[in-house]
Amino acid sequence: MRTRATQPPCTALCVPPTCVLSAPSSPTPPAHWPNTFVCLEEACQSGPLMCCVCKEYGKHQGHKHAVLETEANQIRASILDMAHCIRTFTEEVSEYSRKLVGIVQQIEGGEQIVEDGVGMAHTEHVPGTAESARSCVRAYFADLHETLCRQEEMALSVVDAHVRERLIWLRQQQEDMTILLSQVSTACLHCEKTLQQDDCRVVLAKQEINCLLETLQKQQHQFTELADHIQLDAGIPVTFTKDNRVHIGPKMEIRVVTLGLDGAGKTTILFKLKQDEFMQPIPTIGFNVETVEYKNLKFTIWDVGGKHKLRPLWKHYYLNTQAVVFVIDSCHRDRLMEAHSELAKLLTEKELRDALLLIFANKQDVPGAVSVEEMTELLSLHKLCCGRSWHIQGCDARSGMGLHEGLDWLSRQLVAAGVLDVA
Repeated sequence: MRTRATQPPCTALCVPPTCVLSAPSSPTPPAHWPNTFVCLEEACQSGPLMCCVCKEYGKHQGHKHAVLETEANQIRASILDMAHCIRTFTEEVSEYSRKLVGIVQQIEGGEQIVEDGVGMAHTEHVPGTAESARSCVRAYFADLHETLCRQEEMALSVVDAHVRERLIWLRQQQEDMTILLSQVSTACLHCEKTLQQDDCRVVLAKQEINCLLETLQKQQHQFTELADHIQLDAGIPVTFTKDNRVHIGPKMEIRVVTLGLDGAGKTTILFKLKQDEFMQPIPTIGFNVETVEYKNLKFTIWDVGGKHKLRPLWKHYYLNTQAVVFVIDSCHRDRLMEAHSELAKLLTEKELRDALLLIFANKQDVPGAVSVEEMTELLSLHKLCCGRSWHIQGCDARSGMGLHEGLDWLSRQLVAAGVLDVA
């Protein structure tokens, strides 16, 4: 059975009776009136305790009030609810911290004690994903050895920098979680101490407890957002480009510009690749841009309008372009020379000097369409594209025939052999 602690005299917290009495005829109160009420007014929260004299005649006259014991019990109930939330929050933070430790261990690797067949214990090195990434880089450059030694070291430095930045971030997360756990533990301890105090002190601690609860709720919200948006993965995906640069990440991003005469089918091809559905052709005024993921590549494809008055604007899309997709309507023989002229202009642009060239001979399904072989001869592509990587691919934008074969060619030209995902 819990007994109530002796309440402090009202004169320590309230206005003296000689000051609070508003009527000369009021009876003279005893020397000490017990604190039995709590003022609920916002302005009185710093000193909410009051006796019956203060409530009736003093500074709390006319204010909203509650019985001291009832208010204290409500505060205790809110503290218990908060304690339950804190326990759940602590478990979530602890689990996240354990995952961080595991990820760091997987990245760094280390030593572990194992037993052999005869029961003898010995130390065995367990490689981490960082070491596996370095091994991947070393294996690739082993065939090139002396001539590629400098490129190998550069690639290793990229991996090391990535690992270093990743570990720094993860360790910072560990430190943040440790600090967060410490703050939560301190809050729990404070709440436990408050629960053990008498009613007056519990009520006096209400404002502090509310501030503490708001802070913990903000921290919990921030933690939930962090845990939802960050994937804890120890993997370090490594991809090599044809010029022996190393890319770290799940997808290598490629910038592609799709050009060609109006009505050739550029937009239809774009949305067929993006959504795998046929889109009724509408003349493009300006440009469309979509991202198409294919194997371990992410193509950012800019589809620029092909009307005659829009062609001078093509040059504004050349910067940092790694591949040009030029679409030709195989059904319109009378426009082949016009397409040849525009293609010839493209190939003279300095900003496209190192860009790959993929030519889609569209509408191959239409009877009487110019075949790929005939188009290659009519446009003199071997002569026109001499000295650069190029490919012509027959396709049908409506059904999607030939489109992925064209992307396969781009992928093989952009990514080193043996490291392109087949998924």
